[in-house]
Amino acid sequence: MSSHNMTIAALSAALFLAIADAGCAYALNSSAPTGSLLARLFPADAAGQLAASGKAVRTSSGEPGLLPLHQGSDSIRDALASEKPSLLVEAVFVLPRPKPADDAAMSTELATIYGILRSLGSLQGIEYYSVSRKSMRTFYAESFIIDDPSSKARVPDPAPPAPGALPATETLFAFQRDLSFGANTYRYDYRSYPNAILLKSSNLTRMSYGPLPLIAPSTLNTRLLVIQAEDGLLFYVESGTDAPAIFKGRLGESFANRAEALYRWFSAKFSAK
Repeated sequence: MSSHNMTIAALSAALFLAIADAGCAYALNSSAPTGSLLARLFPADAAGQLAASGKAVRTSSGEPGLLPLHQGSDSIRDALASEKPSLLVEAVFVLPRPKPADDAAMSTELATIYGILRSLGSLQGIEYYSVSRKSMRTFYAESFIIDDPSSKARVPDPAPPAPGALPATETLFAFQRDLSFGANTYRYDYRSYPNAILLKSSNLTRMSYGPLPLIAPSTLNTRLLVIQAEDGLLFYVESGTDAPAIFKGRLGESFANRAEALYRWFSAKFSAK
């Protein structure tokens, strides 16, 4: 394992132990064995993925297995129990960053995270790995916030909130043209926690793959949870839907690759701040 991957693996263990044991970040003993810490929190296959690369991906028929123990995870678990998606893809990543100096710096960072997650216009042009084409492909050819699902009038991304003044909840609507699933309207719901931001997106229009109608309105739900920990950020994303069995394998790979594209987008925006 390279020194970079060893650093990521150690950080992954520290972050997940911090969240699981306290629900927030605190200092950890860096000499603790990485493998055993991961094994306490995840199944063996997920722990192995995290130890090797700082990320883990899991596909199931609707039962989450990678949710961190955090207040924001409870609503995700409850929603999935109600929705019962036949296909659920989870991905979790760790973004290393220096520990914020104090509570004020943590608050400023949380406002930055919130601002990034609602800068939906900046999703335009990001790329993901296309399984069918075996190459990188544009994810969203168009992406922008709209004032209303009916009028679809384009509006600019809102400015980041002031530190300590994050909305408890907020709803935005967006028009996004996906090169695989076409042009669709989405609802984005935000919720802020003392050390995390939860975002849910849901399709308001039917999604098709070419001429084939594939996903009914309001049945593709993607949730993204970003948690502040001491030495990094935890980035969890899940996508759940009902889809014909013939498409599940391809959709599962696509959702996993799109989750990684969202992580790359977020990490690039965060690192540029």
